[in-house]
Amino acid sequence: MSRLLFDIDDIVGDLQSLQISALTNAARISPFVYGRTIGPKSNDESNDDVIALKRSDSKSENDKNSNNISDRSLEAEKEDLKSVPDLRVTFSNRRDVAGSSPNSRKVDISDCKAVSFKLYQQELERQRMKNVRKELEERQARVREADRLRDSDLRERLKKVESKTAKKIQEDEQKLIEAIRKQELEAKQSEQRKLVEINETNRRLAEISSRLKKNEEEIKRKNAMFDEIQGHHANFRQLTEAFTKSLMNIDREYSSHFSNQKKSVQSLVKSFEQLLQTINAHQEVTQTDIDKGAELCKSMESTNGEVVETINQIQKEIAEKIKNQQEQRKAESQQKVEVQQQPPKAQDTTDTKPKPAASTSQTPHPLASIVSREALAFYTEIKTFYEQHQAAVKVLLDDASMKSYRFNCQKVINTPINAISSVSREHLLDKYQSLDALLAGQPVRTGEQTVSIQGHPLGKTYCTMLMAKKFVSQADIMISSNAPAAFPIAAIIVALWQKYPAFGKFFLAYLHKECPYLVPYFLPQLEGQSQEDYLKSIGYRFSSDGVLEKQDQYLKRMTGMARLYAAVVVANTRQGESAAHPHSVDCGYRWLCNILNLAPLPDICATLLTEFLTTAGPSLWAAYGKQFVKVLQVIQQAYLPALNKVDEGGPKTRLEVLMAKINTEGRIERPEGMLGPDFW
Repeated sequence: MSRLLFDIDDIVGDLQSLQISALTNAARISPFVYGRTIGPKSNDESNDDVIALKRSDSKSENDKNSNNISDRSLEAEKEDLKSVPDLRVTFSNRRDVAGSSPNSRKVDISDCKAVSFKLYQQELERQRMKNVRKELEERQARVREADRLRDSDLRERLKKVESKTAKKIQEDEQKLIEAIRKQELEAKQSEQRKLVEINETNRRLAEISSRLKKNEEEIKRKNAMFDEIQGHHANFRQLTEAFTKSLMNIDREYSSHFSNQKKSVQSLVKSFEQLLQTINAHQEVTQTDIDKGAELCKSMESTNGEVVETINQIQKEIAEKIKNQQEQRKAESQQKVEVQQQPPKAQDTTDTKPKPAASTSQTPHPLASIVSREALAFYTEIKTFYEQHQAAVKVLLDDASMKSYRFNCQKVINTPINAISSVSREHLLDKYQSLDALLAGQPVRTGEQTVSIQGHPLGKTYCTMLMAKKFVSQADIMISSNAPAAFPIAAIIVALWQKYPAFGKFFLAYLHKECPYLVPYFLPQLEGQSQEDYLKSIGYRFSSDGVLEKQDQYLKRMTGMARLYAAVVVANTRQGESAAHPHSVDCGYRWLCNILNLAPLPDICATLLTEFLTTAGPSLWAAYGKQFVKVLQVIQQAYLPALNKVDEGGPKTRLEVLMAKINTEGRIERPEGMLGPDFW
């Protein structure tokens, strides 16, 4: 270090140019240098921070858009500053070893080179910074120009958009106005159309109301005509029945007197049937039909008047004839007169042969061995009543257009009858009310349809006959295999019979048709009648192939018929019902006596007697007491011996067992399932 020391005065002259350059450069870099850079108190680190801060401020002042200058250049610049050598100059007052003055100033030459190098570096840095600033300014200028152009373009586009938007708004407003005008026009037109439609609807409603009113009046008129023709039909039927009853009371020897009346009645009946067919075909009743019905009724009344007059004449003739006979026989003995006036004696229970009488009027009926005269008259009356109505109803049965009506009638009848049981009072009453409502003319609903007997002039007759037939069929379907089922069915039969007497007649007619032994009537095989026809007449059935049913099947069905008839005889009437029982125990007692007066037949007689006594015996015993006991004695002492001669099968054995039990116990057990008097 000592070898490089020189006197400061020697090198001052050489450094004048350097000083000028240094000062010039110092002036240039003075804005970028803060604090002390030369000397012991210089702080490189703080200077570096100050320089960085200064550069940062300068950068922010130049332009915020110069962010594209990389941080890497700043870091390089900082490193260059750190690499500049330390240009500190040391001044010392101490004398060196050679004895030089302490005030002499000596500088190390290496330090001067370092200063020169640092100054050179600083000049380079200034030049670089100048270039950087110039580049930054150019970039900023380009950025500003780009921003200006972008702003100008944006303003132009905004103007175009605003213009286009305004135009679009104007067009939309115009369209909206046009749409509103169109909507208002359509609304006005729609309102006018609605007003026209309302007026048209009111006009149509007025027309419909007028037509409905006319239709109602027409329906009322037609209903009135239907009612009127039904009244004529009912009157004609009553007149026909009166004619039949009148002829039934006339002996055969006088029947020829009524041949003209019979022909007239047949012609009138045929005419009335044709009238009903015409009404049914047209489904309309005209005033001409009503007038014709009234005329037929008047003709029938006239015919009945003729019959009454003829009967009165016949009675007068008979009275005169009797009077003449009495006058002629006055001379005869008193004994012969008594024989002539004596009434016919009642037959013994075991005597089935007719007894001779003294006069023609007392001659026993030729069918006395197979049916009593009283029972035959009742049977004939019921049969005639049935046949007359069956012929009338044939018009409805043959009408193909009324098939649906007939089916609905069957459905509304079969449904409640099939459901009859004694499960409760309410259940039994409900089934009765359903059937009663139909016969009373009320509309009864079946499924989605309503049925009424008013649907046809013959509707009531058809439904009444159909209902009676269905009840009789229950004897075969249910009662023959379930004896207790007879009592709830019989209870409803009696209730309907009380209110509708025709129903009871139809019931007996179908019952007699299925089992004539319940008349009792032992139908004989007529001359020329085939075996098959005869068996059908006494209740046997044949298959579609013509095969006769087995005997046990036949007897089982007859058992059901006997149970049903006996249950009807002893059934209690409904509580609060004032009408008398239409076919009470006296009818059952009469049937029992009548069948015992006939010669017994194998199988069937024992079967009927066993079921009848089992079902109706307790009630007959309670009603007739000792008289009924006498009947039981006749069965035991006379009827069973006669039955043994013709019957050896199971039915006779069951009857003998029953009679033996009655004799042993002295009573007949109350049948199972019999309803009490307070049940319903």
